Formats: sequence, C-alpha cells, structure tokens
Amino acid sequence: MIYRQTSMFRKIIEVIAVFVGLGALDQYFSLEMTDWTLNPFLFALLLFALRYGLMIGLLGLLATIIYYSLEVMWGGGDVFLLYYDASSFMEVLFLILITIIAGLYGTSFKERYDSLRDKNEELTEENEDIKDVMSLLEDSHKSMQNRVLDSEHTLQRIYEVGKALDKPTPELVRNEAISVISDLFKAEEVAIYRVDSSRRAMRLNVRKGPEDVFPQTIFINEDHSMYRRVLTSKTVTIRTIDDEEEAPLLAGPVTWGNEVRDILLINDLEFNRLTNYEIQILSLILDWLSDRIEKSSEMVMKEEETKMWPGTHVYYKYAFDEKVTLQQQRKDGYDVDYSVLRLKFKGFRGMSKVEAEMILRTYLRELDVIGFDEENEEFCFLLPGTKPEHAPIVEERIREHLHEKGVNYVQ
Repeated sequence: MIYRQTSMFRKIIEVIAVFVGLGALDQYFSLEMTDWTLNPFLFALLLFALRYGLMIGLLGLLATIIYYSLEVMWGGGDVFLLYYDASSFMEVLFLILITIIAGLYGTSFKERYDSLRDKNEELTEENEDIKDVMSLLEDSHKSMQNRVLDSEHTLQRIYEVGKALDKPTPELVRNEAISVISDLFKAEEVAIYRVDSSRRAMRLNVRKGPEDVFPQTIFINEDHSMYRRVLTSKTVTIRTIDDEEEAPLLAGPVTWGNEVRDILLINDLEFNRLTNYEIQILSLILDWLSDRIEKSSEMVMKEEETKMWPGTHVYYKYAFDEKVTLQQQRKDGYDVDYSVLRLKFKGFRGMSKVEAEMILRTYLRELDVIGFDEENEEFCFLLPGTKPEHAPIVEERIREHLHEKGVNYVQ
C-alpha cells in the first residue's frame, strides 16, 4: 500500500499540509525547529523523498526553503545572507543533498517496487488464466471420460450386434437385424425391403410397424425419389423436403456384390439421433448386415441345392415345408403376411421340371418359393408378403399359363 498513491494532487496536498503544519507549530510555540540538530523539516523531507521519489522530495525542499526564508524575514534578518553566508548556506546545501540522495533512492526503489508489483500482477493474472485453463481441462477431461465410457458402452453394444447378426440363414439375419436396429436406435417402425431385379419395385421382407407405414410393395418410379438416391449413392440417405410424403425418415442400403439388394427403412427415428456418429454406427451395422446376408446366402445356397430337384430351384416337399414354417415364424414375430398354394396335376406331357420352372418363374416374383410334392403330384408355392385373400389371383394366373403350356390339373 506504500506506493499505491497515484493522485499527484493528493501528494502535493500532503506535502503542503505537512510543511505548513510544521511551520505553524514552530511559529506558534517558538520552537525554533530550524536550529535543532534533529530538524523535523529534515525528517519530513526524507519521508516524502523516500515515499514519493525525487520530484515530490524537491517540492518538499522548495517548501522548506520558503519557510526558512520567511522565518529570516519575520526575524528581521537579511534573506540574502541565508544563501551567501557560509554557515547558513551549508545547512541549506545539506538539505538539498539529503533531498536529492533520498529522492533518487526513493525513485529507484519505487521503480523496482512498481516493476515487482507489475510482475506480480502479471503472475497473478497468469495464475488466474492457468486456473481457468485447468478448470477447462478438468471439465474436458470429465467430458472425454464420460464420452469414453459411453463409447465403451457403444462398442459393447456393437459387439453384441455383430454376434446377434451371426445367423445361419439370410432370413434369420434380416429378422434379427430388425430387432437389433429397433432396440439400438429406439425406433418402432423399421422394415427391410428386397429390391427386385428390375429395380423398379421393392418387396417387403420383414417389418416392425403398421402395414399403412410399410406396405407389401413399394414402386420406384421417379428419378428424384429417395429410394432411387439410395440405389445410386449406396449410402445412408435422409429424407428431404423434395421427397414424396410417404417416404421414410431414413433409408440405408444392404449390398451384395457391390449391388443394392435390400433397403432398410426407418420411419420414426428421433432427430437427436441424426448425428454423424449415429449415421456412422448405422452404416457400420448395414455393412455387417450386408456381409452376413451375403455369406449366409452363399452357405445356404450350397445347402439348398441338396434340397432341390436336380437342375432346378424347385424344392422337395420336406424342404418346402421348412420354408413355410420359417415364414410362419416371421408372421408371428413381425406380422408379415404370406400365402401357400398347392396345385395338383396329372403330368407334364413330356415337359421337364426345368421347363416348368422356367414357365412358373416368368409369372412369379424373385422371392416366391416353388416346391414339388411328387407323392401327391402337386406344385407348391410360397408367396411371402401376399395376403391369403389375394392368393386366388396368383393361383388363377399360374393355372392359366401352365395350362397353355400343356400341364393338366386335377380339380
């Protein structure tokens, strides 16, 4: 606090007040302080010179000399003798020297004090800045720690997803994918559609949600449609304001052999989950899903060939019944309709099963399954996604075209 006085006016007032006070005391009580060995004016000069430096010290010296001159005048003496007489001038010279020496010392000390004070203030400010930085680092550390914990949890979930998708057949993989994605992204309306070879329609494979949200068939007509963008970009796509009203919120491709074979649709995803991180996680899951479906399809095809009539994709009766059982499980778990047709016949009139399959495939969808019951001499058709009330339309079409090719039926 010694050198915190920054007002020059107050410093001048202090000097004037002190020396006027000393002079008043000296005159009132006739103390003759100027003749004292321990001169109070000398101590006042030292005080101000040391306290405020050379400039204020010189101001005090001026006040002292003025008082000395006034005292001589009031005593009837000659003022000039004060400065020309050797004995009197030595005293004044001593005061001047003391003031200059003490003032220079005080100024030097004050400068060092100011320098140290400024340095201390800088250090204090730096310490405050460091405290702020440390506080931010601590907050960042806690935030990063929480994110790491969240990431570890997410990685664990992703690992669980990978295990869940490790199923032996494509249908089981798709079924599990619906459950996993619905749980992971908190979505209640999720579906997987199979893209047909024409790339103009998508057939429902499995869904979680109402039929009015995910119909059995979605046609891809417009070039600017959301589904067309998915087929072209082969990346996760979010609905825009230019898309059709019935378009889902998000669509993602499931690719095999660098071609989009299935499309995942999510209709009710929360907007706070539409972050780059969540989209990357979904893309990763779709990559795993694509890989598992492709690998399981290859494995199933090798196994399925043993369940089909030689040279065809027509299943034996027992294998066809297994497909129906699996479809019934999907119906129970995901409310996906299906129909089964059984058509008796007497014979092909020389037509092989390969030829019959070629005719049948022309009027069936890619996902429809054909079986043949040799014991009862009947064709069996599994129509996923077709409601039972619509099955007679398909049956009539099959009967008509097979009859044109020479197949006789037993009514």
